[in-house]
Amino acid sequence: MKTTLNTTEEKMNIDALKSMIESCYTYGGASKETYNFSKYISPYIDRLGTDMFEKIYTEHMEYLVLNCSVVENVYTDCEGLSYSTLVKRA
Repeated sequence: MKTTLNTTEEKMNIDALKSMIESCYTYGGASKETYNFSKYISPYIDRLGTDMFEKIYTEHMEYLVLNCSVVENVYTDCEGLSYSTLVKRA
């Protein structure tokens, strides 16, 4: 259940949700059927309420699918971990 948030808290939660969606989209997917969704994205339902969450989630996923691409293995660190990035298509 959503708690009452002030505008600043709500904006911070919306920004954090969008960032989490982008991260999950880049690393393994962010659709509702994924582990990433259940583990990392769905907790924002309680923070924002179902209606606000669904609106933000749906709009941001649509934006990513239509406008962005995932480029894998753009960097490998000294421990051998490989990183990907999300790029906006021209």
